[in-house]
Amino acid sequence: MCSSPETSREHAPPQCFFPEAQEIGRDLRKNLVTVPSCDTHNSKKSKDDEFFRAVVLFTAVAANKVAKHQFMGKMMRAVARKPHAYSHFFKDEGTLADGTAHALRIERERFDTCIDHLVRAIFYDTYKQKWILPMFIVSPNFYSTIDNDRAVPHSPTYDAIRVSRQFLGQEAVRGENPDIFKYRVRYDEEAKMYAFAGIFYDFFEVYSASSPELTNAAI
Repeated sequence: MCSSPETSREHAPPQCFFPEAQEIGRDLRKNLVTVPSCDTHNSKKSKDDEFFRAVVLFTAVAANKVAKHQFMGKMMRAVARKPHAYSHFFKDEGTLADGTAHALRIERERFDTCIDHLVRAIFYDTYKQKWILPMFIVSPNFYSTIDNDRAVPHSPTYDAIRVSRQFLGQEAVRGENPDIFKYRVRYDEEAKMYAFAGIFYDFFEVYSASSPELTNAAI
């Protein structure tokens, strides 16, 4: 996106989401999406990639075997090496569900930046052009607050997700490694609207939409 010369390839999602074949007994790194990158921006993303993976795995650890493998293996080894770094990824906001679960606060702006990079990379890979308008990002896996020992959904988020699902409903599911990541995209060239829906480890969902109309409404 910076228009510097291509010196490397950036994976979308980051390669750290995908276990190596010798770790899990099958190839889950086949046909990964990559896009042109400069070394400066590629290397700067490494810490954000770890943060991105940590947020998704903490949410989806019990979702499927691959998520559990990644959580108990790569991520726990990374936490052991850099406990201070990982402790800053989350802030404990207390218990819920009669003390059986914890509510964790994340740096939402940082997470949205990670998704922003991913969604723009997917657009470039799919349509061979850059998307430059602001992205609006939501996820049903995030909640607004805790009330009476329960996590409270964020109603505007669910309204946006409902519209996104309708817009994307007829699009093909993409992704060569669906146990880890699969997605739908739609680009309405006439309306200049781009929508994305992705799911990690069969559990963690994220939606994004962008258009001149949405940008003007936000302004």
